[in-house]
Amino acid sequence: MKKWTSKLLTFVYLAIFLYSGFSLAKYLYTYYETSKSLEEVQTIYESTLATLEEEAVEISTEDTLSTFTIRPQFNDLLTVNKNIVGWISVEGTKLNNPILQTDNNDFYLNRNFKNQESRAGSVFMDYRNDVQDMNQNTILYGHAMKNGTMFGSLKNYLQQDYAEAHPIIYLDTLYEGYDVEVFAAYETTIDFYYIETEFKSNDAFLNFLDEIQARSAIEMNVDIGPEDKILTLSTCKDSVMSDDHRFVVQGKLVKR
Repeated sequence: MKKWTSKLLTFVYLAIFLYSGFSLAKYLYTYYETSKSLEEVQTIYESTLATLEEEAVEISTEDTLSTFTIRPQFNDLLTVNKNIVGWISVEGTKLNNPILQTDNNDFYLNRNFKNQESRAGSVFMDYRNDVQDMNQNTILYGHAMKNGTMFGSLKNYLQQDYAEAHPIIYLDTLYEGYDVEVFAAYETTIDFYYIETEFKSNDAFLNFLDEIQARSAIEMNVDIGPEDKILTLSTCKDSVMSDDHRFVVQGKLVKR
């Protein structure tokens, strides 16, 4: 009986060891695959920008907005995936990603910029937002990767010193470029509905802004009123594991 029990325990320990090894391998591969994918798409985007600069092509002109002419730095990316609607970055961080958008908020949770399966997913825009006519609140989602890529660095905005060192988020859409002036960062649960895209009145929008300011862990010198539009960055608290807790960073959209 003891011999049988010993063999059973050995089998259980071996199974646990193999499962742990498999889980670790999947975890490590997620970061490897994400790094390779980001490197590929960043190379495409940066190469296009470099070519445009060499050719002295103007990449953000106001006279193209009325006809919604796509800015030339996105031409190469759109040949890879027509669902790319922009690019987001923060200097001095690993946040440097294309923005995807489709007709739902599930598809890019686990697909990369080539629409290939990826546990890390992509940074993507809420399906309700209109990249041609920015809403009062434009929402971007992304996983909080532990190596700081994607939205992995957002939690740092809870620290006043970090926010002051990185006050501007750079947002480029297919049609316009924006400096996003960070004015709030906080941890919340999904009970707070911070992803409303449009508001019924100026008072409703101002009340929303007041609620944001009350929740914020930082204080930034950014004037914002009912005529302004904001960007909301939302990520889960723990890497690719989803729960009810979110890190949120919000900023005022200012056209370049």
